[in-house]
Amino acid sequence: MIVAYPHTVQYAGKRTRKGRMMITTWRQRGMAIVAMLTGLIIMVGVVFGSANTAYAATLTPADERYHVAFPYNDMEYYVGVAGLDASGNKYYCIEAGKLSDYVIGPTTVLASDENARRMAWILDRYRDTDAATHAAIGIIVQDHFGRDRDEWARQMAVIQGRYPEIVAKAARIWDQSAGKTPAGTTVERTDAEALRSGSISVKVVNRAGDAIAGVPFTVTLQGAARFVQGGNTFSGVSTSAGSSIAWEATGAGEVTANTTYEYGRMHVMDSTQDMLAFDSMASTGGASTTFRVRKDFVPAVSTKVSEKVLDVASPVFDDVTSGVADADSYWVPDLELQARGYYFDGLDTGDVGNVITPNAQESADAFLARLATLGYEPVAYGKASFTGVGQQARVQAMTKPDDGAAYRTKQNSGFGTWVWVFRRSEQSKQAQEYLIGDWISPFMEATESNTSRRKLEVMSTVTEHSADIGAELSDTITVSGFPADHGQYAGNEEYEFAADRPYATVSVWWSGDPDNPSNDEAYKPSGGEVPTEDDNHRLLATWEIPAMNGTFKIGAGALDAHGAPMYLTAERPGWYVFVWRFEGDDRVSPASSRYDDAWERVRVLPPCESEKPCEPEKPETPPAPAEATTPNPRPSLPVTGGDVSLASVLAVSALAIGAILSIVVRWRRRYDRFKHWTMRWPIR
Repeated sequence: MIVAYPHTVQYAGKRTRKGRMMITTWRQRGMAIVAMLTGLIIMVGVVFGSANTAYAATLTPADERYHVAFPYNDMEYYVGVAGLDASGNKYYCIEAGKLSDYVIGPTTVLASDENARRMAWILDRYRDTDAATHAAIGIIVQDHFGRDRDEWARQMAVIQGRYPEIVAKAARIWDQSAGKTPAGTTVERTDAEALRSGSISVKVVNRAGDAIAGVPFTVTLQGAARFVQGGNTFSGVSTSAGSSIAWEATGAGEVTANTTYEYGRMHVMDSTQDMLAFDSMASTGGASTTFRVRKDFVPAVSTKVSEKVLDVASPVFDDVTSGVADADSYWVPDLELQARGYYFDGLDTGDVGNVITPNAQESADAFLARLATLGYEPVAYGKASFTGVGQQARVQAMTKPDDGAAYRTKQNSGFGTWVWVFRRSEQSKQAQEYLIGDWISPFMEATESNTSRRKLEVMSTVTEHSADIGAELSDTITVSGFPADHGQYAGNEEYEFAADRPYATVSVWWSGDPDNPSNDEAYKPSGGEVPTEDDNHRLLATWEIPAMNGTFKIGAGALDAHGAPMYLTAERPGWYVFVWRFEGDDRVSPASSRYDDAWERVRVLPPCESEKPCEPEKPETPPAPAEATTPNPRPSLPVTGGDVSLASVLAVSALAIGAILSIVVRWRRRYDRFKHWTMRWPIR
């Protein structure tokens, strides 16, 4: 189309990337005048013939600030910006050799391929520059988007000869755009604190996968998380190192981070001279990532009783280690939590292995109340505080939850176990933000359970404290303190509890001088422990009897634990001692009678000489019962011996017998004297 200029104007555009060219020849001024007159006539006709037609919008022709001129075909052409619209957008010709009337026609957005994005980057990067740079951009437009390749090649030959530096600059700018255009994004989660918080790292990348800077992008979180600066959407501009945006969990579940990025678009204006211009920044979806988040956590403890086997009156300790209940729980750093322990005892063999587990969502108080309905009430308490995972505390059982004295086991404590809880209501307000309920350990877990051994009481006495050679010796033993079912418990390997020891033993020892019975007194039993066997100390017999409560007859044909009769005959002068012993097990402490217990020994005298009648020996009165001894220093040993009242009766009886014998002797002597006197009486 011919425009109303004082001389003919022509722009050469092309589809690749060349600019606009304007050509004028002085030799054709006459023709131009004719053309101009013809155009004026046509324009007048159009105006008067179409009075109701609106004026079309037009571009503002560019001046020398936006292009450079070059001669071609005896005319002056321009390469660079052809015109500007009302918004300042610059238009470059893409049809070499065609005229332009600057009328703005319909536009079409170019497909977003690599060349289009590079061209958009160049136009956005060099919006405001000098004429030479605009000319270089015009060359790029014609090279990559021009539509008349042959015509442009001829014009380029002229431009190359006249402006070689501009042609070189065009090549540099095009090369500069390589790798600068976005082709996608990468997004990944980097944890700062487990699942509770972290960062989203976003990069805008080119087709080679390299991060590029200067590209606007947006990240949106969908799920139970938000960005630290607020909200679930973050917008920024990419950097070559990537952008890190901090987030924090608001609950638990999956979170998806979606990204978008912006890229420049180009459009082609359809007119008498088709032109190319920057269109706008468009947004398109980039990469996304999905991950799990969790703000809350569930604290827990693992415990192990300090001692599995205790004795009566022992303190109770528990070794407690802090932790979390599941793999997705992460303790908030340095967050202090209080744990409470409840100690139960008085349990029997039927409770061992009977684990009671808290129900889902059951509170600590509800669980303890449920145990109470089953007959389990705590007898002692403990507490500990932790600020992280893996911390340890040795906790002593106390008689009250927050005070009181140290708890000590009793005769009937039996099996015991700990239950530990974290109550949400007992934690600080800060801690309550991260806890959604209570945590409770099960009742009767193996590592949290122990056993307290009972203390035995044994009373025994020999049938006779003095005997002659050939006499049958026997003993009577009464035992109490064993559990009623002792001997029947088979133990539990998981809980590390051993089976009951089924038998106690009774041994009989002799001590004296085998060569000189008159010296037996030198070997009278002394000390609590049995002696080592030698010429003066002999172990005569050992029998097993049931390790249970009851009264047991030893000797005189009574049966042992295996049904065999027990006999013991005094074969030599000396001391005979019965020693009862139980080695102990996990439910009963060891116990033993003392070797020097007077109630458990018999003195056997040598026989009297025939020509010298024996005076009956004054029976030995055993001393008061002594404390029993033990082979193991750990337990307190039981008291053994007879009842004091029985000893008194025996002592009185011995004195009475002695008095009667004395009277008999005196009367016998009187009788003898009377007899002799009678015989001396004269017969009349």
